[in-house]
Amino acid sequence: MDETSLPEPDALRSLLKTALELPALRPHAARLERLVDDYARGVARKDAPLSVALVGATGAGKSTLLNALAGQALSREGVNRPTSTAATVFAPEGTPTDALAGSGARVITYAPGPQGLWGGQVFIDTPDLNSVATTHREVARAALERADVALVVMHRGSVAEASQVEFLTEFARRRALVFILNFADELSPESRDTLKAQVRRVASEQYGLAQEDVPVFAISALAAKDGRDVSGEFGALLFHLRGLATQAVAARVRKTNALGALEEVHTRVEAALKETDALRSRTRAALDSGLEKAAEGLRADFDGRLRLAHGHLAAEVRRQAGGRFWGPAAWGLRLSLWGASGLGAAALVGRSSLPAGLAVAAASTVVDVVRGHTRARAAESAVVEPFEDDFSAQAAARTALAEVRSVARSSGLEPALLGVPDVDTLLEDVRMARAGAWRYTATTGVAEAVAGWWRTARWLVLPLINLPLLALLGHVGYRVVRAYVEGPLLPLDYFVNAGALFMLLAGAGALLASASLAGAARRAGTAGRARFVEALATLGGRLGEAVEDALRPGREAAQRLLALR
Repeated sequence: MDETSLPEPDALRSLLKTALELPALRPHAARLERLVDDYARGVARKDAPLSVALVGATGAGKSTLLNALAGQALSREGVNRPTSTAATVFAPEGTPTDALAGSGARVITYAPGPQGLWGGQVFIDTPDLNSVATTHREVARAALERADVALVVMHRGSVAEASQVEFLTEFARRRALVFILNFADELSPESRDTLKAQVRRVASEQYGLAQEDVPVFAISALAAKDGRDVSGEFGALLFHLRGLATQAVAARVRKTNALGALEEVHTRVEAALKETDALRSRTRAALDSGLEKAAEGLRADFDGRLRLAHGHLAAEVRRQAGGRFWGPAAWGLRLSLWGASGLGAAALVGRSSLPAGLAVAAASTVVDVVRGHTRARAAESAVVEPFEDDFSAQAAARTALAEVRSVARSSGLEPALLGVPDVDTLLEDVRMARAGAWRYTATTGVAEAVAGWWRTARWLVLPLINLPLLALLGHVGYRVVRAYVEGPLLPLDYFVNAGALFMLLAGAGALLASASLAGAARRAGTAGRARFVEALATLGGRLGEAVEDALRPGREAAQRLLALR
């Protein structure tokens, strides 16, 4: 990857800010933000002097080595431990130090002398990593965040020290590490080789570095300060450091550091994205399972409600069927069975008393209309209302959400964050689905059932009902004409009897038409059940889509961030 292919720090920072909406990334927010800042520094500091942080355990000789490299007494040395309690930056005169001072470190400028073995660099002397004061490690961490190279100074007892190993793990992939085994004058050649091999093994096992690529030098900083190379490796150390300090190598080091920081960001974001996708998958599976369990109870509940509303559906079927008929039978068909029976009774009573028969007919019609409105309201209430006391629906809603809410809570998240509704919201969705299915049943379902019935009834039932009425009307008309022509005129009783017979035939026709409608109301109910099942499936799909869509801005930002390579 060439330099121009490195992503812009501002773009990286902006995407990370959105990606941190992912719950799996939030615990790492501070760390990720430091990594992005580190990356930005690595990209921006192209021509600045190399910044070298000296880190190590108590008594490792960091300050002595710093003075030996600078060729002058920059850092205080002593036998009391720890000597350094705060980070101190030693910068050549004229070097911008605002960024370094921003870390809270004390900044001291110095004039590189001709006697300096490796003068002209920015040295950062840090507190001891194994100090009992844990704040020392935080100071060292802040200092190393602003360095390019870490000189890890060790003595024989600190090669595998846990606190030091743990501290360096954070920087192994984004800092050039140089390991220095101090006090070589106190070690035999065999001991030096053994300890150097141990350093390489630790670096390989803990940091994932190839052993042959781990630079390790056994020296005596105290002897080097006096111009002596007791181990023969101090010259090799200087050669390695001078190579790092060249402009080309320093730029490459900073780029490698920046890429290391970027790679760590990618690693953490990728892991969080996989964790988020796995959580969404578990959430969707739990939601589908809960909805499937709840749907069975909701379907049974809806069937029971439709049975309570069967009378209204039957009346609606009769009313719509009556609208397709012509003739007196259609009038009776628009009434309920009770109303049609009332008209038949009115016809029988009318034989004895015409006013009484008319009164019975009027009363039965009025009562039938009032009863129809009451039944419609009762059916609406039975199917759709009340909902607050609908314990079956509440139990179904809790069943649907119990498992998925448990999955969310076990992950330490609020269910709403994963697109999971609360019980009240799901209840409202079920109510709307049930109300919509009922409206469909009472309108479209009934209309389709009547249309299916009419395809046969218009050729069979309609003639069977209306032909006797037409015959009666024809006979009455014939008798009236004949009586008018031949005399005598027909008595009133004849017309009363003919009217009563007409009403009986119309009532019988209405009853026959009603009988032919048997099953139409059930077909309308079946269509309504299918509609409700479809509505539940649609609701489940919508809730599933909400889960799939959960955390979308964070996921998309994470995916775009991973594409910045």
